[in-house]
Amino acid sequence: MDRYICLIASVACSITGVLMLDYDLESRGELSLYEFVYRSIRRDIEAGTLAPHEKLPSKRAFAQHLGVSLITVENAYAQLVTEGYCYTRPRSGYYVSELSAVTSVTKRDKSAPATFVTLPDEAHPDVRHDLSRVDADPAMVSRVWGRALRRVLSVESDEELYGPQPPKGTLRLRHAIAHKLRETRGFEADPACIVVGAGSQLLDAALVQLLQPRGSVALENPGYPRLAQIYESAGLSVRSIGLDNEGMSMEELRASDASLVHVMPSHQFPTGIVTSISRRYELLAWASETEGRYIVEDDYDAPFRMAGRPVASLASIDVAGHVIYTNTFSKSLGPALRMAFMVLPPRLAEAWEERVGFYANTVIPLDQLALARFIEQGHYDRHVNRMRTHARKTQDALVNALREAFGGRVAFAGLNDGLHFIMQLESERSERELAVAAEAAGIRIAPLSNFAGTATKTDAMSTTFPARFILRSDSVSAEETSAVASALAKAWA
Repeated sequence: MDRYICLIASVACSITGVLMLDYDLESRGELSLYEFVYRSIRRDIEAGTLAPHEKLPSKRAFAQHLGVSLITVENAYAQLVTEGYCYTRPRSGYYVSELSAVTSVTKRDKSAPATFVTLPDEAHPDVRHDLSRVDADPAMVSRVWGRALRRVLSVESDEELYGPQPPKGTLRLRHAIAHKLRETRGFEADPACIVVGAGSQLLDAALVQLLQPRGSVALENPGYPRLAQIYESAGLSVRSIGLDNEGMSMEELRASDASLVHVMPSHQFPTGIVTSISRRYELLAWASETEGRYIVEDDYDAPFRMAGRPVASLASIDVAGHVIYTNTFSKSLGPALRMAFMVLPPRLAEAWEERVGFYANTVIPLDQLALARFIEQGHYDRHVNRMRTHARKTQDALVNALREAFGGRVAFAGLNDGLHFIMQLESERSERELAVAAEAAGIRIAPLSNFAGTATKTDAMSTTFPARFILRSDSVSAEETSAVASALAKAWA
């Protein structure tokens, strides 16, 4: 077999009953070692060479066998877990996921994002306007972030830019984040309790490894589908908990076996519901009732409330250390900057050092230092303010154009609450039918029903009358809104 073309996925040796994989590193070409190992294992899983629930080699033994660093294998395994190819068992190791589950995740990732409706093959591929975008417009970010990178490269030392960094992230950035949280989210965060990582999904996967929850994970329903994929890929059971006007249903939560809850209390995605203060205290009380319960507060678009002050964070009223606060910069600085952070309660920060602290940080120092300076010098605040002003302007223009196009058939909810709002349309056609027709006309739109979990669908998630869609506030320019509304009216006539 040509070693420069073919991967060898064979039994090289057996250690404590676990098959050892053998890959020819000289055939990796320009790929990094970590990416080559990750791709090789993924290919073997997809081909069925590695069977479902088969245990992978231990990280240390695998690294020694391949002659690579432990970090290389750790990063490869972490990527496989994040994408759902593998899952972990507490104190046991890494295992291959069911192929059917992997296939469904892979298909979803290779087609449209989870926020998009799956369209038939004959649908028109030319999407001119994407109203379902979930991240910042790259055009608004590229110039400002380019300047930030150039500044850092011109002033920072080679040691700072290219030297080793703490596993939790550059201390300077963690200090800047702590200052920003004190200023905008109303709570004190010790920089030692802040962990920076390459995106929220990677941090969520690491969090599971840290907590090793004894029960299931409770997620909001409707909610963000990828969250369920992340937790299920780690071998955890997911419970879809319904929402009422005040937030997650406490009745359903208490009836579940959940020990970990993942909520978006300040602006729930996709419904836009803001969890009431009384419900927040109920959640904290639930967490305090049993040892080992925690709440993940996902505060993904807190800076973008366009009317009034930002909603106070759940972490700001947590005095017992049950809230794990998470946030991301992808909503403000774009999807290309995969940078997020979480704030751990002090006792978990100590456990992090023991259980997860051996992982290398996944964000390059250049990006971390650039963001630290960006925050310190006030550029980040000015950038967010510009985004918020732009979003308010385009949201108002889009809403007015849709009202003119559809008259009394259209209504809106969640205006000015964040980066998305909900449009409700009186129509006898299903949400899916309307989404397909819109995409054929060059407009991508996300039905609310796309985000229903495993729980029984409520009227709020109905796929028929009335139809509900999630719209990004700044998804189109103000000048384009009339054309978009007219195109939708024609497509839905």
